[in-house]
Amino acid sequence: MLSGHFENCYGIKEFDMGTGIDFSRSNKAIIYAPNGVMKTSFTKVFEDLSKGEAAKDRIFPSAVTSYSIRYYTTDYVFTSANPRQIPSCNAVYVVNSFADNFEFTKETVSTLLADEATRNAYNVLIAQFMEQIKVFEAELAAKSGLTKPKVKPTLISDFQLPITADWPDIINTLHDQLQTEEPIIYLNEIKYTELLSDKAIAAYGKTEFRRYIQQYIERLGELLQDSELLSNNFTDRSAEALTKSFTTNDLFSVNHKVVLRDGTEICSLDEWKQVVDSQIQRMYADDTLRAAFEKLKKLLTANNEVDKARQIIIENQQIIPLLFELMHTKKRMWASYCSQMERSFNEYYDVITAFTTRVRELYERAEAQSERWKQVVEEFNRRFRVPFTVQINNKSNFILKDEAPNLSFIYKRGSGENTESTDLTKEDLLPSLSMGEKRAMYLLYILFDLERIRIQAAAGQKHLVITDDIADSFDYKNKYAIIEYLADLSKNTGIDLLMLTHNFDFYRTVKSRLGVVRNNCFIAQKDESGKIKMDVFRYQKDFFKNVIIAGINGTDAYKQKKMLIASIPFYRNLAEYCGNEDDYLKLTCFLHYKTTPIDTQNATLTDLWSIISGYVTGSTATFGTEKFYDTVQFLATDIAMEDDDISLENKLIVSIASRLRAEMYLKTVITAQEGNCPDSDSNQMRDWYEKARPYLTADEVTVMDEINLITPEAIHLNAFMYEPLIDVSIWSLNDIFGRTVLLGETT
Repeated sequence: MLSGHFENCYGIKEFDMGTGIDFSRSNKAIIYAPNGVMKTSFTKVFEDLSKGEAAKDRIFPSAVTSYSIRYYTTDYVFTSANPRQIPSCNAVYVVNSFADNFEFTKETVSTLLADEATRNAYNVLIAQFMEQIKVFEAELAAKSGLTKPKVKPTLISDFQLPITADWPDIINTLHDQLQTEEPIIYLNEIKYTELLSDKAIAAYGKTEFRRYIQQYIERLGELLQDSELLSNNFTDRSAEALTKSFTTNDLFSVNHKVVLRDGTEICSLDEWKQVVDSQIQRMYADDTLRAAFEKLKKLLTANNEVDKARQIIIENQQIIPLLFELMHTKKRMWASYCSQMERSFNEYYDVITAFTTRVRELYERAEAQSERWKQVVEEFNRRFRVPFTVQINNKSNFILKDEAPNLSFIYKRGSGENTESTDLTKEDLLPSLSMGEKRAMYLLYILFDLERIRIQAAAGQKHLVITDDIADSFDYKNKYAIIEYLADLSKNTGIDLLMLTHNFDFYRTVKSRLGVVRNNCFIAQKDESGKIKMDVFRYQKDFFKNVIIAGINGTDAYKQKKMLIASIPFYRNLAEYCGNEDDYLKLTCFLHYKTTPIDTQNATLTDLWSIISGYVTGSTATFGTEKFYDTVQFLATDIAMEDDDISLENKLIVSIASRLRAEMYLKTVITAQEGNCPDSDSNQMRDWYEKARPYLTADEVTVMDEINLITPEAIHLNAFMYEPLIDVSIWSLNDIFGRTVLLGETT
């Protein structure tokens, strides 16, 4: 059961749901409401309720907004006079016709994720993994001079990894680097931020700097070829490191010796030091090498950042060749840092590899549990006709990480061999879609929410799903697709479905296909004071057969007259479609004030029935000789006294009576001014209005404008479509009729 009373809510002045909607017999209900009556305002209140937000009146913000809603046995009461008491109800879900921004809700993401055991195992594992990574990252930050947040993206960039790469990818890459190439140990002592600052890299890239590096490398290569001790792989830093090792291990004290490639034998540490010093001094004393080095130093004098790089090069002259291939040097620097860590890099590698293996197992388990998400996407692709198909790219990843799924949209055009396709994001695709296609994409995201509600309802949680013109702007195929989806949704125990629409065709189709019980089909209309009234919608099947013809063939003489007059537009259509021109013209005389072929003023109900009875099989109805014009005016006056907002027959009669009285008045005015007013062969009301307009008062012009605006659609029910007549309120028609009566009284 759902009931409620609303005041000053988003444009609703006052709306009482009366006895409410009974979901006990059927969990489906539908409300037909013309645009501007209550749909969006009503759903906005329930959206506020679902979020625990305060309702308000945007049109009259100073008015006190209040509502009292009962859903089964729970009451939700709100007043803006005491806004601190804001109710909330997570059992309510509102589907708007469209939203400019739409994303996955946090609740939906968490509900449709992997099972709790898998997620808990993943969370524990990731926590342990991140503890290892924090230590590893901190040490790299200390060695490189980078802040911790910059270490990971810098590694990804330097090793040219995909932007989505994570620590396991980085660790594997560093391991491969160490396996492929010996680290340069002395690089461990140099800060990445000092040698490879942005300004230093800019200086290294200058043409002049690269020319001098090239000269330096070429001359250094020549000198190393002539050296008995040094080479490209055994540099001065290598020799110095070896000296330290000889000293520490006391190599020469046990009669070991070193033989150089030219055959020179070195038998003591002093001899070794002399040879090393001699070789290094001779190499760096070379005029060509020194000249190139001096020019390189001179180029690194622009600012403090570059000066730090200059100092590093002065102290580590052997680093100069590395500046020619910076991308390779960056990799060697990171490898050097890893090779000299406090904890062995191989230990990190083994531990993280083990973690990665276990995480991969959980991903595989989670992938198998992503079926719910896949089914939603497949259902959308199957049901809706749009120029794109949808796919999920990160199934196991988002299921384990509490992330929203990453949807991509494959847009296609053409067919066969001429088919073109491209993979787009939602943001890229939306600007190119029609409004109907945008609404379809919006519904895709809604389907995920509704899948979550299905799961919760199956677990015993009651839900009220309210839709506001959900199929608006859809073509027929997509309109029927959403209707079929609603039918499937309504089959879920625990879900109450309330649909609001201003589209009469959608209303009839939903009523039929979803099997909405009669007492759960409603119409909402607004009276002249702005109050909204909701009643059971009477006309749920064949209005013409079940109301009009049944009334004509009934025994209530008063009702017979009403139904006979209300039937005129339908039978005139039939005469026109059947090609009975004579009957068509005669019936036109009962909708317009004519003199031929029938005189409207003097025609009787018998005259009218003599025409219509030819289209009614087996009827025994009889009508007297009352004047038709007088009867329709009397009935319209009577209807104005009734408390009935939705009777189509009443609206038809009042519309006919209003236009006939207006045309009679126009004829009187034209005749008085011009001496004659013949019947019109086309749109008589408009023709006569244009002729009489110069002689009408401002109030009379207003009345005629309203009759021209409202009554034609109400009277000319082409193809038996009732929507224009349903949308117009009886009080507005009664108001127009009352003003035509005043016109009549002044003539």
